[in-house]
Amino acid sequence: MRLGLKLLQERATTRSFWWPYISNLPETFSIPIFFPGDDIKNLHYAPLIHQVNKRCRFLLEFEKEIKSILGNVSLRNHPFGGQDVNSSSLGWAMSAVSSRAFQLYGEILYSDKHKNIPMLLPLIDMCNHSFAPNAQIVQEQNMNSQNMSIKVVADMQIKQDTHVLLNYGSLSNDFFLLDYGFVIPSNPHDHVELKYDEALLDAASLAAGVSSSSFLSPSDWQQDILSRLNLRGDEALLKVTLGGPGLVDGRLLAALRVLLSSNKETVQRHDLDTLGSVSEEAPLGTSTEVAALRTVIALCVVALESFPTKIMQDESILKTATSYSTELAVRFRMQKKLTIIDVMRKLTRKVKKLSEMESTARN
Repeated sequence: MRLGLKLLQERATTRSFWWPYISNLPETFSIPIFFPGDDIKNLHYAPLIHQVNKRCRFLLEFEKEIKSILGNVSLRNHPFGGQDVNSSSLGWAMSAVSSRAFQLYGEILYSDKHKNIPMLLPLIDMCNHSFAPNAQIVQEQNMNSQNMSIKVVADMQIKQDTHVLLNYGSLSNDFFLLDYGFVIPSNPHDHVELKYDEALLDAASLAAGVSSSSFLSPSDWQQDILSRLNLRGDEALLKVTLGGPGLVDGRLLAALRVLLSSNKETVQRHDLDTLGSVSEEAPLGTSTEVAALRTVIALCVVALESFPTKIMQDESILKTATSYSTELAVRFRMQKKLTIIDVMRKLTRKVKKLSEMESTARN
């Protein structure tokens, strides 16, 4: 927030050197902290709604802190020229920084390592995002001085009237919407968060036709592996994901493989990385692998059913959306559903392939 406060200070400064840049910044931003309450609800995704509410609470608390500090400061010494600093202006500054700042290296720490700091880069921040960029930011610093140059360098021939594109990072749609105010269709890095819950896994395995008593009553050796996966115990991290480059959270997949296997010796021959890797071809045997993947598919069905609307309903809403925030919220939740469906399709193909291999082996 330090950079945001500096931005507010420069905006309040008469004849600021940065005024030509600041005056061209958007007056409003299309990020969720400015959504009407109904459109925050329209996201239909608890993890993102939690983050939006968290940021809103921070702004309200920070407003109180700022007002407490500036309450008795004279106009002459007022860092913002006497202008009121409230949650609205703080939200504007935070949005400007989150949507336009780049994390670049600043001071040298040790062994030529640098401390990354956010920087606002006029003109450069007009470049749009792409996972297949045609340019990149190059930062150069003279080791004998504090002078630094930052430039955009084309990675290929860019035709006239073509957008200059940078890769903002391998981010999920949660971050793109929270920080930048847009959603990437078919984002390969998007994922859906779930809570690792033994009762939910038991219900999913039952629906998949592969029920096992181990989900609710794991044996001691299974409990030990779950603890090593940080899925059991007082300090357990229960958030797992579906989607993204890994397709299935490695800890979730490892847990399912372990809980669906009754062969302790076979399981203990593998390390946790192998047990959690989708690329590993059935480390605990084909039948266990098929059962684990079917359980994940059932979890996908549960995740889809947690949304109160279907994709077809979302598409209909988009045709009549009366505000951009409503459109963004609906597009966001649609992409979450499409991510789940993509996981289901890929795992279904994998199950079919494994089942065919198992059938061939039997014959």
